[in-house]
Amino acid sequence: MQYYLERGFTLVEAGDGEELWENRFEEIHWAYSNVYTRLGSFHAAGRFIKLWGNHDDEWRSAGAFRKKFVPALWRKFDGRPHPFLEGMADSELERIVKGGEAPPIPILSTLEAREGIVLRRGSPLADILVIHGHQGDFWSDSASWLSRIMVHNVWKWLQKAGLRVRNTPAGNYALKDLVEGRLKRWTRLSGVALIAGHTHQPSFPRPGDTPYFNCGSCVHPGCITCIELCDDTLSLVKWGVTTLGAEGAGSDGDNLRMKRSVLQGPEPLADCLAGGGKPHGPERRSAP
Repeated sequence: MQYYLERGFTLVEAGDGEELWENRFEEIHWAYSNVYTRLGSFHAAGRFIKLWGNHDDEWRSAGAFRKKFVPALWRKFDGRPHPFLEGMADSELERIVKGGEAPPIPILSTLEAREGIVLRRGSPLADILVIHGHQGDFWSDSASWLSRIMVHNVWKWLQKAGLRVRNTPAGNYALKDLVEGRLKRWTRLSGVALIAGHTHQPSFPRPGDTPYFNCGSCVHPGCITCIELCDDTLSLVKWGVTTLGAEGAGSDGDNLRMKRSVLQGPEPLADCLAGGGKPHGPERRSAP
């Protein structure tokens, strides 16, 4: 996160940033306070876009999002404020957050969780829609209320007992192919490139293929993957935990470090989107 913060990137969190089907947000905030204050730094710079997925669909409620998530960006779980806010009285913070006055610094400005966002690159043919990707998945979308009950009351206890229930796209390749098939079909019919997550399987098509991209997963034990859009190019990137000794670059085998590896790309954006085809149906309109 610090790498992208220092280089001027905008962070788009593509849903399921929190596992709220199994946990309460307060428990997550307690464990990852430093992560949320780092997100607060992105927000303070006006470079944080938060999307919700099926496992954090609680953020569809603007009230719940403002009450729980937003304060986590500027105050740690133990009450310590973000460095940007040191010296500001609690009463002043409360007044600002409740809308009593204009925020003096961007970190306290309004933040909204969205279902999706369109990345505009100057031409409608270069639009990229970013969503979580659960849309159209029956158990994660239409019947998500039932899935949430099952996960909270049954599944998490099976996991704690050491069992792996393979009834989600992340753990079942047949379901993954089914979900991704729907997303790719929508991409071909609409002519709009798509970046999604949900299946936990990274995807980066060859130039000319259907422009469906998947940013992969951030819950692997030793690595995470993401999609980078930089200087009109797209790349699939992996960040992994390693040591200089493991890389054969030194004898220091004890100090862990994060290594950035480009798995695919960078590919010119025009080449990546060339397989979108022509939109079907009514004339496309600009997104709001």
